[in-house]
Amino acid sequence: MLSDDEVARALQDLTGWTGDARSISRTWTVKGFNGAVQLANVVAWAANRANHHPDIRIHDYKCVTVTSLTHDEGGTTEHDLALARRLNGILDA
Repeated sequence: MLSDDEVARALQDLTGWTGDARSISRTWTVKGFNGAVQLANVVAWAANRANHHPDIRIHDYKCVTVTSLTHDEGGTTEHDLALARRLNGILDA
């Protein structure tokens, strides 16, 4: 598990992500519910490929929040940061 300081340093290079040693998260806002469902599906696909499964929440009909933590470790690890980088690479392209 990473410390709060280690997570803070890593998040400086991860646009949109916030968090600490407990978890990291990011919210995307898209156009409408269908767009939110599509974005959630892309997140699920990328998470399956990485074998690391975050919480995915659709809210306010057009927002998707992804929260990642390594459950076995009880907090944020390099696996969570790697998934965040992967999602940014896909969704911010």
